[in-house]
Amino acid sequence: MPPRSKRTAPSGGKQPKLKQPPQQQPKIKRTKLDQTNLEPSQTLYIKNLNDKINHRQLKHNLYLLFSTYGDIIQIRLAKGHAHILFANVSSASLALRSLQQEEFFDKPLMINYSTNESKLITKLKGETKTEDKSENGDGDEEELPHYEED
Repeated sequence: MPPRSKRTAPSGGKQPKLKQPPQQQPKIKRTKLDQTNLEPSQTLYIKNLNDKINHRQLKHNLYLLFSTYGDIIQIRLAKGHAHILFANVSSASLALRSLQQEEFFDKPLMINYSTNESKLITKLKGETKTEDKSENGDGDEEELPHYEED
């Protein structure tokens, strides 16, 4: 007895088309800090730092690398990431564009603007506001200690 053949299309001769799954690009999960559309600020957030490097050496080398783009006010370092506060936004922007994905201690730097304002900047802005009040006579005028020359 001959083997049974598989079921075929009705005598109309056309076979049904197989539906192909739609072509999809792989979804890339992005975090808030991976997006470069954050508002520019004086503070840069650097992640993907090599945490096997001595804290002091890492901070020193970050200073040497980033200070070529402008004056640095502060570097705050934690395990695997850092915040670098520049004197102005244009220096921070230049450093971000120039050093993005640059190899640093065998790891590519991942740089973005910080989402939070630096505490130092907040403090300085607060002092500026109180100085403005003092100039207008709105604030308490406190005389600062001074030394008299003999």
